[in-house]
Amino acid sequence: MDMMDSIKPMGMAMMGADMTMATMGITLDTASVAAGEVTFEAVNASKDIIHEMILAPVVDQAKGLPYLVDDMKVDEDAAGHLGEVSELDPGKSGALTLTLKPGTYILFCNILGHYAMGMWTLITVSG
Repeated sequence: MDMMDSIKPMGMAMMGADMTMATMGITLDTASVAAGEVTFEAVNASKDIIHEMILAPVVDQAKGLPYLVDDMKVDEDAAGHLGEVSELDPGKSGALTLTLKPGTYILFCNILGHYAMGMWTLITVSG
């Protein structure tokens, strides 16, 4: 079995993913927020791994994000990258403030392989 085949259910397919096998993750204080100005405060709780937080709209939950298998990363431009908290050293924090319209969005880490290992979560923005 190819390594990429074994991780497809965790990161690349997104919906219906078996998150019990995920080795990384993003935790939100709330699963939904009101439309308008939203601030995401990211804290890298890892003791030894750099992470980042990227926000993109979810266009088709069944398809997942465009994933560059050879690069082991999401194609941020094709995914509709809206903003990010760039690489955070362990224990560091950062913030991202955006004005969001109603819809479903994904927050994910795009450090090499992290998205495929389950480091993403969805957030709903309601009208």
